[in-house]
Amino acid sequence: MQGIARNLHVGKRQGENTIITTGRPLKNTLKFIQRLKASLYVRNVATLAGGTTFAQAISVFTAPILYRIYSKVDYGTLGLYMAIVGVVGVFSTFQYFQPILLEKNDDDAKKVMWLNRLINLVTTLAVLLLVLLFGDNLSRLLGNEKLMPWLYLAPISIFFSGQGQIFGIWANRKKKYKILSFNTILTAVLVPLVSITIGLYNNGPLGLFLGLLISHVVPPIVLLIRLTKYDDLGLKYFDWEVIKGKAKEHKNFPSYTLPSAFINRLTNQLPVFMLSAYAGPAVVGVYNLCVRMLGLPINLIGNAITRVFQQKAVEEYNERGDFKNVFVKTFKTLSLIAIPGLILILILGPKLFSFVFGPEWRESGVFAQILIIMFALKLIISPLSYAFYIKKKLKEDMFLHLYILVSMVIIFLIGFNTTDNHKNVILLYAINYCLIYSVYLTRAYNLSKK
Repeated sequence: MQGIARNLHVGKRQGENTIITTGRPLKNTLKFIQRLKASLYVRNVATLAGGTTFAQAISVFTAPILYRIYSKVDYGTLGLYMAIVGVVGVFSTFQYFQPILLEKNDDDAKKVMWLNRLINLVTTLAVLLLVLLFGDNLSRLLGNEKLMPWLYLAPISIFFSGQGQIFGIWANRKKKYKILSFNTILTAVLVPLVSITIGLYNNGPLGLFLGLLISHVVPPIVLLIRLTKYDDLGLKYFDWEVIKGKAKEHKNFPSYTLPSAFINRLTNQLPVFMLSAYAGPAVVGVYNLCVRMLGLPINLIGNAITRVFQQKAVEEYNERGDFKNVFVKTFKTLSLIAIPGLILILILGPKLFSFVFGPEWRESGVFAQILIIMFALKLIISPLSYAFYIKKKLKEDMFLHLYILVSMVIIFLIGFNTTDNHKNVILLYAINYCLIYSVYLTRAYNLSKK
């Protein structure tokens, strides 16, 4: 009996151990989930990603309608306009918007905001003058004379986009992610509503351009109204002498970040300019649909994670002297997001585009197969490259971007002048970018460490 009792006792102990052993992973998982829920970083990402997800869902569901209403040429003209505004828009604040987030004192950050607002106004007037003087010549040079009437909207786009950038980074500084999320959703609803409504009753790209203009004008107005409920952003913080001092203090941003940003933006839009000049607006329309769809994960999740990563990385760096933990965490998250889309496009690209947007857009799926690896790397690496700003490696970043521009110009000039197959040129463009992104990732990781 004692032996049996001993065996029963031991068996009980073993059973208890078994229960504990099998239960530990579940408990650990539950604790991990609870930590995620409690994590401010995760909540901030979820807030931005939630709004962006809803906004992009609207964009995805309305895109098949829009691409059946408007022609390839319409979208090609719009894409060319967006490329021009995107490149010129780099100068809208001379990159002084970055210190708004980096300033340790809110009052100083508000003075830097005024510096940005003044530069934005001057840039807008300069763009207006350039359009009046050289708009016709630019349209002819890029092979699309239908562009000219729409260039008169460029100063409006530049001004309001710049203001949106200024107030957006202030909202990021103050962690007003719900406001940013609301803004994203509101814009996502208004843009397709206007574009579809006008497109049904008007031939040509009018609806597309008005929708785009709304996406530039509405966000800064909403941000200004909502943010001034929490902070005084008025003339109280306009001090000319202090503003001049801040301009000198942060002179590295226009000196190094501005050239880097300009080179980066020009490089990104170079395919649009070259395709427009060598292949025509219809091919630009096909290319732009591809880029828009491949960019969805970046807009959907990447931008939300970027905002939170910037804030968290700066915070960790100021407290501990490094931001390796948030860097690795963000890298893993973005990698998991990128892989499923990569596989899907490589297998079903042309069929998917043809089914969703119509047979005339099948070629966009072919472009997507060529560019998907590059876009997957872009999703992962673009947010993490903020490491260069945090560690103030602005000159290094500028030279990397300079290499990108020079190499891309060589690829496009040689490619388009030696072959009629624009897909081969785009393939070389993608391969070069993949190599560059690999260099960026390695260097950014090293910068995240002490």
